[in-house]
Amino acid sequence: MPSTAAIVSLFNPSDGVLANAAALLKQVDTVVVVDDGSPHDPTSILDELAGMGCNVERLAENSGIAAALNAGISVALSGAAKPDYILTMDQDSLLDDGYVAALKSAATAALAANVRVGMVAPGSVRGLPVRRGPVMNGIQLGGEPIQSGLLIPVPVFERLGMFQSSLFIDGVDSEFYLRCTADGLRAVIAPDAALDHTLGSPARARLFGRELSFGGHPLNIRTAADWRYYYLFRNRILLARQYGRRYSLWTLKGFLADYRHLAIVTLLAPHRRARLINALHGVLDGVRGVSGPRPIESATRPRIRK
Repeated sequence: MPSTAAIVSLFNPSDGVLANAAALLKQVDTVVVVDDGSPHDPTSILDELAGMGCNVERLAENSGIAAALNAGISVALSGAAKPDYILTMDQDSLLDDGYVAALKSAATAALAANVRVGMVAPGSVRGLPVRRGPVMNGIQLGGEPIQSGLLIPVPVFERLGMFQSSLFIDGVDSEFYLRCTADGLRAVIAPDAALDHTLGSPARARLFGRELSFGGHPLNIRTAADWRYYYLFRNRILLARQYGRRYSLWTLKGFLADYRHLAIVTLLAPHRRARLINALHGVLDGVRGVSGPRPIESATRPRIRK
């Protein structure tokens, strides 16, 4: 039976990660949790995770989600028994029973159908649409997936390298997907796998100070943390510089989606000024080719990860 190591990136973790880790431990062979330089001392939670059977790693400083995942993958691959698959997880994602088995089953079916597997994504992510592609040899292919809950064969990392740490956060999953696609590797959908994942924060929609409703119910929209808009807009430009010529349609759709989202949340959600300032700094640094953690001189608030 193919073995799996789950890699979980943590930042200022709450007690909720314990339940998520317990669900993981039931389904995989190894769980590596990596604390990404949390400023709020996570020692007590990390000790509990270690007591549950997780392998705990701590980064000395906040290095970004790609660097945290890479550190965990390196630990998993350096063990006596190298896993066949890596499962990448965010701290706030919860697996349904049978999730990992469903992803591995989809990978096995794809390989039997001569589909080169770069990654396997769930058929359902609650609260988010799952992008689907064409059907190849009876296998449902996916579009660009989210990073959390993603099953990746170890030979893919050995062939293409790990996640691009220079992006720090946001766009890390997109870049890896494009790298796989450029090499002829496919994103496969596991139709029977479902993931609970939290993305953004809900905010009550207001227009000119009045709350909006739809069908008699208050209208909510989701926004990212204000500081994330720096990385969202900077990294979109960095990815366009890297992949835009080869994947021009993907690049155009990404820009349109980002600016459409910014227009909506600017019109309807609070904290407009902070989001716009962060997005503007992101655009300027993206044009300059700045990567890695946000330079202190362009920051309007501390560099942190959600």
